[in-house]
Amino acid sequence: MLRFSWRRALCSLTVAVAAGSLPAAHAFDASRVNAFCLAGFNAAMTAAGKTAPPGMAEFTCTCFSNRLQQGQSIDQARVECRNEAAQKFTVK
Repeated sequence: MLRFSWRRALCSLTVAVAAGSLPAAHAFDASRVNAFCLAGFNAAMTAAGKTAPPGMAEFTCTCFSNRLQQGQSIDQARVECRNEAAQKFTVK
């Protein structure tokens, strides 16, 4: 359930990018990407009835933002960062 919720939250970010809510790749705004990501992450955790351990949201969203800046696709960054966060943190 948690992984599905993460997918839904990061899907929202995909929609925001496609709709032009986020700047184009040449004008990447990491703080804006992080803000969208954190909002989606927190909403997904709430919807799943889970509590993320301290630092998990920041870790996941920083990873996601960094990978986008490195040229990864949204889907690729989402999957890899979600997997890294799942290995590093235990969600209750």
